[in-house]
Order: sequence, then C-alpha cells, then structure tokens
Amino acid sequence: MTISKEQIQIRPSYVVFESNQPLKILSSALHNAGFGWYNTCMNRAVDANYMCEDAHTEMKEYIEKQGFQPDQTVAMMTAVAARYAIIREFEADAIHVVIMVTAGVGNAVDVSKSYLRKPFYEVGTINIWAFIDATLTEEAFVQAMMTATEAKVKALADEKITDRISNTIATGTSTDSILIGATQQGTTQNYAGTVTPVGRILGRGVYETVVDALHDYKRAKGMME
Repeated sequence: MTISKEQIQIRPSYVVFESNQPLKILSSALHNAGFGWYNTCMNRAVDANYMCEDAHTEMKEYIEKQGFQPDQTVAMMTAVAARYAIIREFEADAIHVVIMVTAGVGNAVDVSKSYLRKPFYEVGTINIWAFIDATLTEEAFVQAMMTATEAKVKALADEKITDRISNTIATGTSTDSILIGATQQGTTQNYAGTVTPVGRILGRGVYETVVDALHDYKRAKGMME
C-alpha cells in the first residue's frame, strides 16, 4: 500500500482521507484518539460559535450522517473552513509522507505563559495530519508526534505568531490536534527523532505546510497580501 495526497479530499464542511486498507494511527483527535487502525480521517469545520454539551456523541452522529463508519474513522474539528486546508507531499531517504494542515491562530498561546489565562474555550486551532509510508514502531510514532510538534512551534516562531495576553511568541493554540498515520508496510523505522530519516522529512514537511497554512490565515485576515 502506498499513500498520496489524492487520497485527501476537501469537501464543503470537512477534509477527509480515505484508504482501502487501514493505517495504524496515533492521534489526539476528538473521536477515536490514541492508537488504532483506521481507514478514514476527518477534519471537520464547525462554526466559530459551535457549542455542544457532548461533543463526542455529536461528532459520532455527524460522521454517520456523512456516510462514514464511526469505528473506522478518526475525527477532529476546527473553526477553519475546509477550503483553507493545505495538503503537500514530501519524500527523502526513501521515506514518503503526506501532510495536511489547517491553521487558525486567533487563540494562539505561549505554553510557558498559559498560567496567565483563565481555562476557557476559544476558537483557534492548528490541526496536523502526517501520513508516513513506512513501518513505525510505537516508539517511532510517539517520536514522530514530538518531531511534528517541534516543527509546528518553529513555524509559529518564524511567522511571529504571538500570544495576545503575554505578547510573547506562541507555541500553539489551546486546542491543537495532531495525527500520525503509517501504512505499516515497507522498511521498519525504529525511531522518528529530529535527525532520523523519518524525522528529517517530517520536520521539513510539517514546518513548510504549517507556514503555508499560516500564510493563508494571514491573507484571509488581511494581515498579508
């Protein structure tokens, strides 16, 4: 099994990845978080005023209404419109990755200063998918998540995204979500730290895709041409 960006489709209210064979996935998604095997991934766009007492149940019902199987689907949500999704492919050291990012940073937070904030929900999310055409150990899955997060933080720093409460460089938003998927075919990658074959291409890919998504956000907000 191979993966390609053509497997990711942008629809009016969500972005979806579909595969004929399930991928092993580790994610912080709202629906089906953690480790598992899934053939569908959804990044759902919701209204900025979305409020729900039981978001897990509501998301499951939404997945069913769209014609997907909840037990085969990993799903996260964002207030960023699906049309702003950035999808890119990268390859190096015989490692092929497909990355999808949606970015909204109205809720940007510097984690070292988050104690200055009250614990409340606010719209603004960076959602990242990274699909890797390789066999990853569980250690490599966790390291891939760390590497992707470091790349996101670097992109925010280079784009000078700030926490409006502390006026310091943001490290993310308070509601970011991330997904690492692997075909579990081909060469076994025991590690995915920043200087491993997986880490090198993943770090570059996530960084560049997040930067592109931040540029789209800035253009939409009139912050750049």
